[in-house]
Amino acid sequence: MLFLIWMPIILIILWVIGGSPVKATKGQIYETESAYNYIQVLEQDGYRLLRLNEGQGIHSIWHPTEISYEGPWEQFLVAPFFNRGIEQQVYLPENVKNIAIIGLAAGTLARQATEVFGPIPIDGFEIDAEIIEVGKKYFDMNEPNLYAIAQDGRWGLEHSNKKYTLIGVDAYRPPYIPWHLTTCEFFQTVHDHLVDDGVLAINVGRAPEDRRLIDGLAGTIHAVFPSVYVVDIPDTFNSIIYATVKPTEIEYLYQNLLYLYTRDDIHPLLIHSIEKAVVFQQPLSETTVVFTDDKAPIEWLTNNLVLSFILTGDMEIIQ
Repeated sequence: MLFLIWMPIILIILWVIGGSPVKATKGQIYETESAYNYIQVLEQDGYRLLRLNEGQGIHSIWHPTEISYEGPWEQFLVAPFFNRGIEQQVYLPENVKNIAIIGLAAGTLARQATEVFGPIPIDGFEIDAEIIEVGKKYFDMNEPNLYAIAQDGRWGLEHSNKKYTLIGVDAYRPPYIPWHLTTCEFFQTVHDHLVDDGVLAINVGRAPEDRRLIDGLAGTIHAVFPSVYVVDIPDTFNSIIYATVKPTEIEYLYQNLLYLYTRDDIHPLLIHSIEKAVVFQQPLSETTVVFTDDKAPIEWLTNNLVLSFILTGDMEIIQ
């Protein structure tokens, strides 16, 4: 199942059927229009899905008993384990004290983080207040440890006096990630709001054979953070970029996973997510690209990826 289905699919479908409008409404149980989005809630096989606007991405998913969805959300949980612990030489789940999420949507990541790390404080920035209400009503986004903030994430973070163990950025409006969340200045703000062993994790889209957006963002983040890692999420157009405040090595992730295997109180979702990160990690490409507030051609680059995918992409990968 593709969790960030991304604009190329919509464009290909429109191309194939001659430009007729497409609106998937099967299983729809709610729809509304806010100041920012057209919002749909669908129910399929017991799962509730949040779709926005053209409907090419699943922004949140919920099931009353299942917590693992094989999507990008649980891969954010991996981020702190790129660190090494101080006394034990391994990083303990108990070290995760709080989380900020930029792009809360209907709270899938917040729910998973609460399951894995316990009721730690979570600040969720979501620019669309209507989505927050939909999350509460249809996605059981009512964790007492979650503080949902109807605010632009960059502005909210800049005006916060808090520091976090993990800051997750998952703010796509497919196919575009907001440009102001891709610049060196933004990532410096993130860095300044992380604790000494804090970690950034950001969800990034890509085309099957084109990683320019990932490479550009990784290069920009590396201009601020000393250590950067990229993990592809299988069967999706998603990658997660991780960056640590302290210099780290990929071996720390392996050592932490081996340690977690020895404990019987670790949530299986955390183990599974770290295992996927180990298997699907990718090498960093050499790049001189650094996006800044003065120059961040994200829309141009994304449009170029979309066009390239249409002209050369293999339609069989779309399922």
